[in-house]
Amino acid sequence: MTPLRGLTIGAGYFARFHFDAWRRMDDVRIEAVCDRDESRARRAAEAVGAASWFTDAAEALDAVRPDFVDLITPPPGKLELVERCAAWGVAILCQKPLADDRAGAERVVAAAHGVPFMVHENFRFQPWRRETKRLIDTGTVGDVHTLMVHTRMGDGWGEDAYVARQPYFRTMPRLLVHETGVHFLDTFRYLAGEIESVSAILRRLNPAIAGEDAALVTVRFASGAVAVWDANRYNETTDENPRLTFGDTLVEGTGGTIRLDGAGRLFVKRLGEPEVEHAYEWRDEGFAGDCVYATQRHFVERLRAGERFETSGEDYLRSLAAVEAAYESDRTGRSVRPEEPRRIVDLSRGIDADLPGAKVDPAKRLAVDGWNATTLTLYSHCGTHIDAPCHFFPGAATLDQQDLSVCCGPARIIDLTPVEPAELISVERFAAAAGEVVAGERLLLQTDWHRRHGEDAYRNALPRLSLELAEWLVAKRVALVGVEPPSVADVNNLREVTAVHQTLFRGGVVIVEGLCHLDQLRCERVEFIALPLKVIGGDGSPVRAIAVEP
Repeated sequence: MTPLRGLTIGAGYFARFHFDAWRRMDDVRIEAVCDRDESRARRAAEAVGAASWFTDAAEALDAVRPDFVDLITPPPGKLELVERCAAWGVAILCQKPLADDRAGAERVVAAAHGVPFMVHENFRFQPWRRETKRLIDTGTVGDVHTLMVHTRMGDGWGEDAYVARQPYFRTMPRLLVHETGVHFLDTFRYLAGEIESVSAILRRLNPAIAGEDAALVTVRFASGAVAVWDANRYNETTDENPRLTFGDTLVEGTGGTIRLDGAGRLFVKRLGEPEVEHAYEWRDEGFAGDCVYATQRHFVERLRAGERFETSGEDYLRSLAAVEAAYESDRTGRSVRPEEPRRIVDLSRGIDADLPGAKVDPAKRLAVDGWNATTLTLYSHCGTHIDAPCHFFPGAATLDQQDLSVCCGPARIIDLTPVEPAELISVERFAAAAGEVVAGERLLLQTDWHRRHGEDAYRNALPRLSLELAEWLVAKRVALVGVEPPSVADVNNLREVTAVHQTLFRGGVVIVEGLCHLDQLRCERVEFIALPLKVIGGDGSPVRAIAVEP
Protein backbone atom coordinates (compact mmCIF):
# COMPACT_ATOMS: atom_id res chain seq x y z
CA MET A 1 0.00 0.00 0.00
CA THR A 2 1.38 3.39 -0.99
CA PRO A 3 1.82 5.54 2.13
CA LEU A 4 -0.24 8.69 2.47
CA ARG A 5 2.02 11.74 2.29
CA GLY A 6 1.40 14.26 5.05
CA LEU A 7 2.42 17.78 5.99
CA THR A 8 2.06 18.94 9.59
CA ILE A 9 1.64 22.63 10.36
CA GLY A 10 2.31 23.66 13.95
CA ALA A 11 4.85 22.26 16.40
CA GLY A 12 3.61 23.45 19.78
CA TYR A 13 3.07 21.56 23.03
CA PHE A 14 0.44 19.04 21.89
CA ALA A 15 2.05 18.38 18.49
CA ARG A 16 4.41 15.86 20.09
CA PHE A 17 1.52 13.43 20.48
CA HIS A 18 0.55 13.83 16.82
CA PHE A 19 4.15 13.22 15.74
CA ASP A 20 4.47 10.12 17.92
CA ALA A 21 1.28 8.65 16.43
CA TRP A 22 2.31 9.35 12.83
CA ARG A 23 5.71 7.72 13.36
CA ARG A 24 4.01 4.49 14.38
CA MET A 25 1.99 4.19 11.16
CA ASP A 26 3.55 2.27 8.28
CA ASP A 27 1.01 3.57 5.76
CA VAL A 28 1.68 7.26 6.49
CA ARG A 29 4.80 9.29 5.78
CA ILE A 30 5.13 12.84 7.10
CA GLU A 31 7.14 14.61 4.43
CA ALA A 32 7.63 17.95 6.18
CA VAL A 33 6.84 20.04 9.25
CA CYS A 34 5.96 23.73 9.15
CA ASP A 35 6.16 26.15 12.07
CA ARG A 36 6.86 29.88 12.22
CA ASP A 37 9.71 29.15 14.64
CA GLU A 38 12.47 27.64 12.48
CA SER A 39 14.30 25.91 15.32
CA ARG A 40 11.07 24.36 16.55
CA ALA A 41 10.18 23.26 13.02
CA ARG A 42 13.60 21.64 12.63
CA ARG A 43 13.33 19.76 15.93
CA ALA A 44 9.80 18.63 15.07
CA ALA A 45 10.92 17.35 11.66
CA GLU A 46 13.56 15.26 13.37
CA ALA A 47 11.01 13.96 15.87
CA VAL A 48 8.54 12.82 13.22
CA GLY A 49 11.15 11.63 10.74
CA ALA A 50 10.33 14.27 8.12
CA ALA A 51 12.84 15.09 5.41
CA SER A 52 12.32 18.86 5.51
CA TRP A 53 10.88 21.76 7.45
CA PHE A 54 9.41 25.15 6.57
CA THR A 55 8.40 28.38 8.26
CA ASP A 56 5.87 29.39 5.58
CA ALA A 57 2.74 27.28 4.99
CA ALA A 58 2.30 28.35 1.36
CA GLU A 59 5.87 27.35 0.54
CA ALA A 60 5.40 24.04 2.34
CA LEU A 61 2.22 23.20 0.44
CA ASP A 62 3.79 24.10 -2.88
CA ALA A 63 6.94 22.09 -2.22
CA VAL A 64 5.38 19.00 -0.63
CA ARG A 65 1.98 18.77 -2.39
CA PRO A 66 0.77 16.36 0.30
CA ASP A 67 -2.22 14.03 0.42
CA PHE A 68 -3.26 15.59 3.73
CA VAL A 69 -2.36 18.34 6.16
CA ASP A 70 -2.39 17.94 9.94
CA LEU A 71 -3.12 21.41 11.39
CA ILE A 72 -1.88 21.62 14.99
CA THR A 73 -2.07 25.39 15.42
CA PRO A 74 -3.96 27.70 17.82
CA PRO A 75 -7.02 29.60 16.50
CA PRO A 76 -5.28 32.77 15.19
CA GLY A 77 -4.57 32.25 11.51
CA LYS A 78 -6.34 28.88 11.32
CA LEU A 79 -9.04 30.12 8.94
CA GLU A 80 -6.42 31.31 6.45
CA LEU A 81 -4.58 27.99 6.70
CA VAL A 82 -7.76 25.99 6.08
CA GLU A 83 -8.64 28.19 3.10
CA ARG A 84 -5.16 27.68 1.68
CA CYS A 85 -5.27 23.90 2.13
CA ALA A 86 -8.77 23.70 0.64
CA ALA A 87 -7.63 25.71 -2.38
CA TRP A 88 -4.98 23.04 -2.96
CA GLY A 89 -7.63 20.31 -2.65
CA VAL A 90 -5.82 18.75 0.30
CA ALA A 91 -7.55 16.68 3.01
CA ILE A 92 -7.37 18.34 6.44
CA LEU A 93 -7.08 16.97 9.98
CA CYS A 94 -7.58 20.00 12.23
CA GLN A 95 -6.79 20.22 15.93
CA LYS A 96 -9.32 22.06 18.08
CA PRO A 97 -10.24 24.72 18.94
CA LEU A 98 -11.03 25.80 15.39
CA ALA A 99 -11.59 29.40 16.47
CA ASP A 100 -12.21 31.57 19.50
CA ASP A 101 -15.99 31.25 19.15
CA ARG A 102 -18.63 29.27 17.33
CA ALA A 103 -19.09 31.84 14.57
CA GLY A 104 -15.40 31.62 13.77
CA ALA A 105 -15.56 27.83 13.81
CA GLU A 106 -18.45 27.93 11.34
CA ARG A 107 -16.29 30.00 9.00
CA VAL A 108 -13.47 27.47 9.28
CA VAL A 109 -15.80 24.55 8.52
CA ALA A 110 -17.31 26.44 5.58
CA ALA A 111 -13.83 27.19 4.23
CA ALA A 112 -13.08 23.46 4.12
CA HIS A 113 -15.99 22.64 1.82
CA GLY A 114 -15.04 20.39 -1.05
CA VAL A 115 -12.17 18.62 0.75
CA PRO A 116 -12.20 15.88 3.43
CA PHE A 117 -12.14 17.68 6.80
CA MET A 118 -11.95 16.11 10.25
CA VAL A 119 -11.62 17.76 13.66
CA HIS A 120 -9.02 16.14 15.95
CA GLU A 121 -11.56 15.66 18.77
CA ASN A 122 -9.81 12.75 20.47
CA PHE A 123 -11.58 12.18 23.81
CA ARG A 124 -14.27 10.00 22.23
CA PHE A 125 -11.43 7.85 20.84
CA GLN A 126 -10.04 7.08 24.31
CA PRO A 127 -10.17 3.28 24.72
CA TRP A 128 -12.41 3.39 27.79
CA ARG A 129 -14.92 5.59 25.92
CA ARG A 130 -14.97 3.22 22.94
CA GLU A 131 -15.44 0.22 25.23
CA THR A 132 -18.14 1.99 27.26
CA LYS A 133 -19.97 2.77 24.02
CA ARG A 134 -19.71 -0.88 22.99
CA LEU A 135 -21.14 -2.00 26.34
CA ILE A 136 -24.01 0.47 26.02
CA ASP A 137 -24.76 -0.58 22.45
CA THR A 138 -24.82 -4.27 23.38
CA GLY A 139 -27.33 -3.61 26.17
CA THR A 140 -25.02 -4.49 29.07
CA VAL A 141 -26.69 -1.96 31.40
CA GLY A 142 -29.98 -1.43 29.59
CA ASP A 143 -31.10 2.03 28.49
CA VAL A 144 -28.81 4.81 29.74
CA HIS A 145 -30.58 7.39 31.91
CA THR A 146 -27.70 9.16 33.74
CA LEU A 147 -24.03 9.96 33.10
CA MET A 148 -21.78 11.66 35.66
CA VAL A 149 -18.18 12.79 35.26
CA HIS A 150 -16.08 14.20 38.12
CA THR A 151 -12.96 16.03 36.88
CA ARG A 152 -10.20 17.55 39.02
CA MET A 153 -7.07 18.50 37.09
CA GLY A 154 -5.02 20.20 39.80
CA ASP A 155 -2.93 22.17 37.29
CA GLY A 156 -4.65 25.52 37.77
CA TRP A 157 -3.87 26.68 41.31
CA GLY A 158 -1.21 29.21 42.27
CA GLU A 159 -0.02 32.44 40.70
CA ASP A 160 1.97 30.54 38.06
CA ALA A 161 -0.92 28.33 36.95
CA TYR A 162 -0.51 26.93 33.39
CA VAL A 163 2.78 28.77 32.81
CA ALA A 164 4.85 25.63 32.24
CA ARG A 165 2.58 23.74 29.83
CA GLN A 166 0.05 26.05 28.15
CA PRO A 167 0.63 29.66 29.25
CA TYR A 168 -2.02 31.06 26.89
CA PHE A 169 -4.62 29.45 29.18
CA ARG A 170 -3.98 32.30 31.64
CA THR A 171 -5.43 35.01 29.41
CA MET A 172 -8.26 33.12 27.72
CA PRO A 173 -11.58 34.84 28.59
CA ARG A 174 -13.25 31.44 28.23
CA LEU A 175 -11.21 28.59 29.61
CA LEU A 176 -12.61 25.44 31.18
CA VAL A 177 -15.71 24.79 29.09
CA HIS A 178 -14.15 26.17 25.89
CA GLU A 179 -10.90 24.23 26.21
CA THR A 180 -11.80 21.10 28.21
CA GLY A 181 -15.58 20.94 28.49
CA VAL A 182 -16.02 20.64 24.73
CA HIS A 183 -14.33 17.23 24.96
CA PHE A 184 -16.84 15.98 27.51
CA LEU A 185 -19.85 17.47 25.75
CA ASP A 186 -18.72 15.71 22.59
CA THR A 187 -18.20 12.48 24.57
CA PHE A 188 -21.67 12.83 26.10
CA ARG A 189 -23.11 13.11 22.58
CA TYR A 190 -21.10 10.07 21.50
CA LEU A 191 -22.41 7.98 24.41
CA ALA A 192 -25.99 9.22 24.80
CA GLY A 193 -27.07 11.02 21.63
CA GLU A 194 -27.96 14.60 20.77
CA ILE A 195 -28.27 17.26 23.45
CA GLU A 196 -31.60 18.98 24.00
CA SER A 197 -30.71 21.52 26.71
CA VAL A 198 -27.79 22.69 28.85
CA SER A 199 -27.65 24.30 32.30
CA ALA A 200 -24.37 25.59 33.71
CA ILE A 201 -22.85 27.37 36.69
CA LEU A 202 -19.35 28.64 35.87
CA ARG A 203 -16.86 30.14 38.34
CA ARG A 204 -13.29 31.40 38.54
CA LEU A 205 -11.42 30.01 41.54
CA ASN A 206 -7.93 31.28 40.68
CA PRO A 207 -7.81 35.11 40.54
CA ALA A 208 -4.53 34.95 38.58
CA ILE A 209 -6.30 33.90 35.37
CA ALA A 210 -8.92 35.53 33.14
CA GLY A 211 -11.42 32.77 32.42
CA GLU A 212 -13.52 30.26 34.35
CA ASP A 213 -11.77 27.27 35.90
CA ALA A 214 -14.76 25.59 37.59
CA ALA A 215 -17.99 24.32 36.07
CA LEU A 216 -21.10 22.41 37.01
CA VAL A 217 -22.81 21.53 33.72
CA THR A 218 -26.05 19.58 33.43
CA VAL A 219 -27.14 18.21 30.06
CA ARG A 220 -30.51 16.83 29.04
CA PHE A 221 -30.58 14.59 25.97
CA ALA A 222 -33.30 14.10 23.39
CA SER A 223 -33.64 10.54 24.72
CA GLY A 224 -34.56 11.87 28.16
CA ALA A 225 -31.22 10.90 29.70
CA VAL A 226 -29.27 13.40 31.83
CA ALA A 227 -25.51 14.01 32.20
CA VAL A 228 -23.58 16.02 34.78
CA TRP A 229 -20.02 17.30 34.43
CA ASP A 230 -18.59 18.50 37.76
CA ALA A 231 -15.16 19.92 37.01
CA ASN A 232 -12.44 22.30 38.06
CA ARG A 233 -8.78 22.66 37.20
CA TYR A 234 -7.92 24.15 40.58
CA ASN A 235 -8.23 21.29 43.04
CA GLU A 236 -6.17 18.14 42.85
CA THR A 237 -7.14 14.50 42.49
CA THR A 238 -5.64 11.47 44.18
CA ASP A 239 -5.23 9.77 40.79
CA GLU A 240 -1.64 9.05 39.85
CA ASN A 241 -2.13 10.64 36.42
CA PRO A 242 -5.00 13.14 36.31
CA ARG A 243 -4.54 13.51 32.55
CA LEU A 244 -5.17 9.84 31.80
CA THR A 245 -8.96 9.64 32.08
CA PHE A 246 -9.52 13.26 33.20
CA GLY A 247 -11.69 12.05 36.06
CA ASP A 248 -14.11 9.36 37.12
CA THR A 249 -17.20 8.46 35.10
CA LEU A 250 -20.44 6.75 36.08
CA VAL A 251 -22.90 5.55 33.43
CA GLU A 252 -26.22 4.40 34.86
CA GLY A 253 -28.82 2.46 32.91
CA THR A 254 -32.06 0.63 33.53
CA GLY A 255 -30.09 -2.61 33.92
CA GLY A 256 -27.00 -1.55 35.83
CA THR A 257 -23.93 0.68 36.00
CA ILE A 258 -20.60 1.15 34.21
CA ARG A 259 -17.86 2.85 36.25
CA LEU A 260 -14.54 4.24 35.02
CA ASP A 261 -11.80 5.12 37.50
CA GLY A 262 -8.78 7.36 37.07
CA ALA A 263 -6.51 4.44 36.19
CA GLY A 264 -8.53 3.52 33.10
CA ARG A 265 -10.21 0.53 34.72
CA LEU A 266 -13.84 -0.24 33.89
CA PHE A 267 -16.28 -1.89 36.28
CA VAL A 268 -19.73 -3.25 35.53
CA LYS A 269 -22.48 -3.77 38.10
CA ARG A 270 -25.71 -5.30 36.87
CA LEU A 271 -28.74 -4.75 39.07
CA GLY A 272 -28.87 -7.33 41.86
CA GLU A 273 -25.30 -8.50 41.18
CA PRO A 274 -21.90 -7.53 42.63
CA GLU A 275 -19.62 -5.12 40.78
CA VAL A 276 -16.93 -6.81 38.68
CA GLU A 277 -13.96 -5.40 36.82
CA HIS A 278 -14.47 -5.51 33.06
CA ALA A 279 -11.40 -6.67 31.15
CA TYR A 280 -10.58 -4.93 27.88
CA GLU A 281 -7.43 -4.11 25.94
CA TRP A 282 -5.75 -0.72 25.90
CA ARG A 283 -2.23 0.61 26.07
CA ASP A 284 -0.85 3.37 28.25
CA GLU A 285 1.06 5.07 25.47
CA GLY A 286 0.99 8.53 23.99
CA PHE A 287 -1.80 10.73 25.31
CA ALA A 288 -4.79 9.50 27.36
CA GLY A 289 -4.80 5.84 26.41
CA ASP A 290 -3.24 6.50 23.00
CA CYS A 291 -6.38 8.30 21.82
CA VAL A 292 -4.35 10.53 19.50
CA TYR A 293 -3.16 7.46 17.62
CA ALA A 294 -6.72 6.09 17.49
CA THR A 295 -8.03 9.43 16.21
CA GLN A 296 -5.43 9.62 13.48
CA ARG A 297 -6.01 5.98 12.48
CA HIS A 298 -9.69 6.82 12.07
CA PHE A 299 -8.72 9.76 9.85
CA VAL A 300 -6.42 7.64 7.68
CA GLU A 301 -8.83 4.72 7.31
CA ARG A 302 -11.87 6.86 6.52
CA LEU A 303 -9.83 9.03 4.14
CA ARG A 304 -8.64 5.99 2.20
CA ALA A 305 -12.17 4.55 2.10
CA GLY A 306 -13.78 7.86 1.13
CA GLU A 307 -16.10 7.59 4.13
CA ARG A 308 -17.48 10.26 6.46
CA PHE A 309 -15.46 11.09 9.58
CA GLU A 310 -17.05 10.66 13.00
CA THR A 311 -15.83 14.10 14.01
CA SER A 312 -16.53 15.97 10.79
CA GLY A 313 -16.69 19.74 10.86
CA GLU A 314 -20.49 19.65 10.88
CA ASP A 315 -20.55 17.18 13.77
CA TYR A 316 -18.07 19.24 15.79
CA LEU A 317 -20.28 22.31 15.40
CA ARG A 318 -22.99 20.43 17.31
CA SER A 319 -20.63 20.06 20.25
CA LEU A 320 -19.73 23.75 19.99
CA ALA A 321 -23.43 24.60 20.08
CA ALA A 322 -23.58 22.87 23.47
CA VAL A 323 -20.52 24.85 24.61
CA GLU A 324 -22.20 28.12 23.64
CA ALA A 325 -25.36 26.99 25.43
CA ALA A 326 -23.33 26.43 28.62
CA TYR A 327 -21.96 29.98 28.56
CA GLU A 328 -25.38 31.41 27.76
CA SER A 329 -26.93 29.41 30.60
CA ASP A 330 -24.39 30.75 33.09
CA ARG A 331 -25.00 34.30 31.86
CA THR A 332 -28.79 34.11 32.01
CA GLY A 333 -29.31 31.66 34.85
CA ARG A 334 -31.61 29.46 32.78
CA SER A 335 -31.53 26.26 30.79
CA VAL A 336 -30.53 26.87 27.15
CA ARG A 337 -31.29 24.80 24.07
CA PRO A 338 -28.25 24.49 21.77
CA GLU A 339 -28.75 26.16 18.42
CA GLU A 340 -28.65 23.78 15.51
CA PRO A 341 -25.36 24.22 13.65
CA ARG A 342 -25.64 25.41 10.09
CA ARG A 343 -23.72 24.05 7.15
CA ILE A 344 -22.61 26.67 4.67
CA VAL A 345 -21.76 25.65 1.11
CA ASP A 346 -20.03 28.15 -1.15
CA LEU A 347 -21.75 28.18 -4.54
CA SER A 348 -19.37 30.74 -6.06
CA ARG A 349 -16.56 30.32 -8.54
CA GLY A 350 -13.26 31.74 -7.35
CA ILE A 351 -11.93 34.89 -8.99
CA ASP A 352 -8.34 34.69 -10.15
CA ALA A 353 -6.25 35.50 -13.21
CA ASP A 354 -7.44 32.30 -14.93
CA LEU A 355 -11.13 33.24 -14.79
CA PRO A 356 -12.39 34.50 -18.16
CA GLY A 357 -13.27 38.17 -17.84
CA ALA A 358 -11.08 38.73 -14.77
CA LYS A 359 -7.72 40.40 -14.51
CA VAL A 360 -5.78 40.43 -11.24
CA ASP A 361 -2.77 42.73 -10.94
CA PRO A 362 -0.65 43.64 -7.91
CA ALA A 363 -1.05 47.29 -6.92
CA LYS A 364 0.92 47.38 -3.68
CA ARG A 365 3.29 44.95 -2.02
CA LEU A 366 4.00 44.62 1.67
CA ALA A 367 7.78 44.54 1.27
CA VAL A 368 7.83 47.72 -0.82
CA ASP A 369 4.76 49.77 0.09
CA GLY A 370 3.97 48.58 3.60
CA TRP A 371 0.75 46.79 2.67
CA ASN A 372 -0.68 44.42 0.07
CA ALA A 373 -3.30 45.59 -2.42
CA THR A 374 -4.60 44.28 -5.73
CA THR A 375 -6.22 45.86 -8.77
CA LEU A 376 -9.17 43.81 -10.02
CA THR A 377 -10.57 44.29 -13.51
CA LEU A 378 -13.83 42.36 -13.85
CA TYR A 379 -16.24 41.81 -16.72
CA SER A 380 -19.64 42.43 -15.11
CA HIS A 381 -20.85 38.93 -16.02
CA CYS A 382 -17.76 36.89 -15.14
CA GLY A 383 -17.74 33.93 -12.81
CA THR A 384 -20.77 33.51 -10.57
CA HIS A 385 -22.84 36.60 -11.26
CA ILE A 386 -26.24 38.26 -11.26
CA ASP A 387 -27.89 39.99 -14.22
CA ALA A 388 -29.77 43.28 -14.04
CA PRO A 389 -32.72 43.92 -16.42
CA CYS A 390 -30.76 46.63 -18.25
CA HIS A 391 -28.44 43.83 -19.41
CA PHE A 392 -30.96 43.16 -22.22
CA PHE A 393 -33.49 46.01 -21.92
CA PRO A 394 -32.53 49.63 -22.71
CA GLY A 395 -33.57 51.95 -19.91
CA ALA A 396 -34.55 49.07 -17.62
CA ALA A 397 -33.68 48.68 -13.93
CA THR A 398 -29.99 48.76 -13.07
CA LEU A 399 -28.07 46.70 -10.55
CA ASP A 400 -28.21 49.28 -7.76
CA GLN A 401 -32.02 49.18 -8.03
CA GLN A 402 -32.16 45.43 -7.40
CA ASP A 403 -34.48 44.38 -4.55
CA LEU A 404 -31.98 42.61 -2.29
CA SER A 405 -34.70 40.73 -0.44
CA VAL A 406 -35.10 38.55 -3.54
CA CYS A 407 -31.38 37.74 -3.44
CA CYS A 408 -31.66 36.28 0.07
CA GLY A 409 -34.12 33.70 1.28
CA PRO A 410 -35.38 30.12 1.04
CA ALA A 411 -34.50 28.30 -2.17
CA ARG A 412 -35.16 24.87 -3.63
CA ILE A 413 -32.71 22.69 -5.53
CA ILE A 414 -34.11 21.23 -8.76
CA ASP A 415 -32.05 18.20 -9.77
CA LEU A 416 -31.92 18.06 -13.57
CA THR A 417 -28.96 15.68 -13.78
CA PRO A 418 -27.86 14.23 -16.04
CA VAL A 419 -27.95 16.79 -18.84
CA GLU A 420 -26.65 16.54 -22.38
CA PRO A 421 -24.37 19.16 -23.96
CA ALA A 422 -26.44 21.92 -25.56
CA GLU A 423 -29.63 20.38 -24.16
CA LEU A 424 -32.72 22.58 -24.47
CA ILE A 425 -34.57 22.07 -21.20
CA SER A 426 -38.28 21.82 -21.87
CA VAL A 427 -41.25 22.55 -19.63
CA GLU A 428 -42.02 18.83 -19.43
CA ARG A 429 -38.46 17.93 -18.42
CA PHE A 430 -38.35 20.67 -15.80
CA ALA A 431 -41.82 20.02 -14.36
CA ALA A 432 -41.06 16.31 -13.96
CA ALA A 433 -38.04 17.18 -11.80
CA ALA A 434 -39.51 20.14 -9.93
CA GLY A 435 -43.02 18.97 -9.13
CA GLU A 436 -45.30 21.74 -7.90
CA VAL A 437 -43.84 25.24 -8.22
CA VAL A 438 -45.39 28.01 -6.15
CA ALA A 439 -45.24 31.78 -6.51
CA GLY A 440 -42.23 33.48 -4.97
CA GLU A 441 -39.95 30.45 -5.07
CA ARG A 442 -36.22 30.70 -5.66
CA LEU A 443 -35.15 27.78 -7.84
CA LEU A 444 -31.54 26.61 -8.19
CA LEU A 445 -31.09 24.28 -11.16
CA GLN A 446 -28.56 21.51 -10.55
CA THR A 447 -27.00 20.24 -13.76
CA ASP A 448 -23.45 19.60 -12.49
CA TRP A 449 -22.32 21.76 -15.42
CA HIS A 450 -19.85 23.55 -13.15
CA ARG A 451 -17.65 20.46 -13.52
CA ARG A 452 -17.15 21.36 -17.19
CA HIS A 453 -15.52 24.68 -16.31
CA GLY A 454 -12.29 25.07 -18.25
CA GLU A 455 -13.64 23.05 -21.17
CA ASP A 456 -14.83 24.62 -24.43
CA ALA A 457 -18.25 23.04 -23.83
CA TYR A 458 -18.74 25.02 -20.61
CA ARG A 459 -19.60 28.11 -22.65
CA ASN A 460 -20.24 26.81 -26.14
CA ALA A 461 -22.39 23.73 -25.48
CA LEU A 462 -24.20 24.70 -22.31
CA PRO A 463 -27.59 23.26 -21.33
CA ARG A 464 -30.14 26.08 -21.42
CA LEU A 465 -33.73 27.04 -20.72
CA SER A 466 -36.17 26.87 -23.60
CA LEU A 467 -38.20 30.00 -24.29
CA GLU A 468 -41.33 28.04 -23.33
CA LEU A 469 -39.75 27.15 -19.97
CA ALA A 470 -38.85 30.80 -19.35
CA GLU A 471 -42.48 31.75 -20.06
CA TRP A 472 -43.68 28.94 -17.77
CA LEU A 473 -41.45 30.16 -14.90
CA VAL A 474 -42.85 33.67 -15.35
CA ALA A 475 -46.40 32.31 -15.34
CA LYS A 476 -45.60 30.51 -12.08
CA ARG A 477 -44.32 33.85 -10.69
CA VAL A 478 -40.93 32.43 -9.73
CA ALA A 479 -38.81 35.02 -7.88
CA LEU A 480 -35.31 33.85 -8.81
CA VAL A 481 -33.69 31.23 -11.00
CA GLY A 482 -30.06 30.20 -10.58
CA VAL A 483 -28.12 28.08 -13.08
CA GLU A 484 -24.66 26.50 -13.24
CA PRO A 485 -23.77 27.40 -16.86
CA PRO A 486 -22.56 30.95 -17.50
CA SER A 487 -25.94 31.83 -19.04
CA VAL A 488 -29.57 30.72 -18.98
CA ALA A 489 -29.50 30.58 -22.80
CA ASP A 490 -27.13 29.96 -25.70
CA VAL A 491 -24.59 32.80 -25.67
CA ASN A 492 -23.74 32.06 -29.31
CA ASN A 493 -27.35 32.60 -30.44
CA LEU A 494 -28.22 36.26 -29.98
CA ARG A 495 -31.90 35.78 -30.77
CA GLU A 496 -32.27 32.97 -28.22
CA VAL A 497 -30.22 34.55 -25.45
CA THR A 498 -32.09 37.85 -25.86
CA ALA A 499 -35.55 36.28 -25.91
CA VAL A 500 -34.99 34.13 -22.82
CA HIS A 501 -33.41 36.93 -20.78
CA GLN A 502 -36.07 39.46 -21.77
CA THR A 503 -38.86 37.02 -20.96
CA LEU A 504 -37.51 36.37 -17.47
CA PHE A 505 -36.77 40.04 -16.81
CA ARG A 506 -40.20 41.09 -18.06
CA GLY A 507 -41.72 38.65 -15.57
CA GLY A 508 -39.66 39.99 -12.67
CA VAL A 509 -37.45 36.89 -12.36
CA VAL A 510 -33.95 37.52 -10.95
CA ILE A 511 -31.24 35.63 -12.84
CA VAL A 512 -28.08 34.21 -11.19
CA GLU A 513 -25.62 32.41 -13.46
CA GLY A 514 -22.37 30.46 -13.05
CA LEU A 515 -23.25 28.69 -9.79
CA CYS A 516 -21.00 25.90 -8.48
CA HIS A 517 -21.16 22.99 -6.03
CA LEU A 518 -24.91 22.42 -5.97
CA ASP A 519 -23.92 18.75 -5.92
CA GLN A 520 -22.46 19.24 -2.43
CA LEU A 521 -25.82 20.15 -0.92
CA ARG A 522 -27.53 17.52 1.21
CA CYS A 523 -30.87 19.25 1.55
CA GLU A 524 -33.42 20.02 -1.13
CA ARG A 525 -34.29 23.30 0.58
CA VAL A 526 -31.66 25.80 1.70
CA GLU A 527 -31.25 29.44 2.61
CA PHE A 528 -29.74 31.12 -0.46
CA ILE A 529 -27.72 34.33 -0.45
CA ALA A 530 -26.23 35.99 -3.55
CA LEU A 531 -25.46 39.67 -3.03
CA PRO A 532 -24.06 41.80 -5.89
CA LEU A 533 -21.73 44.74 -5.66
CA LYS A 534 -23.61 48.03 -5.55
CA VAL A 535 -22.55 49.21 -8.99
CA ILE A 536 -24.44 52.39 -9.86
CA GLY A 537 -26.06 51.93 -13.24
CA GLY A 538 -24.63 48.41 -13.45
CA ASP A 539 -25.93 45.69 -15.78
CA GLY A 540 -24.49 42.83 -13.70
CA SER A 541 -21.96 41.91 -11.06
CA PRO A 542 -20.08 38.93 -9.65
CA VAL A 543 -21.70 37.66 -6.45
CA ARG A 544 -20.62 35.57 -3.47
CA ALA A 545 -23.38 32.98 -3.57
CA ILE A 546 -23.81 30.63 -0.63
CA ALA A 547 -26.33 28.07 0.55
CA VAL A 548 -27.03 27.60 4.26
CA GLU A 549 -28.30 24.16 5.20
CA PRO A 550 -30.16 23.61 8.47
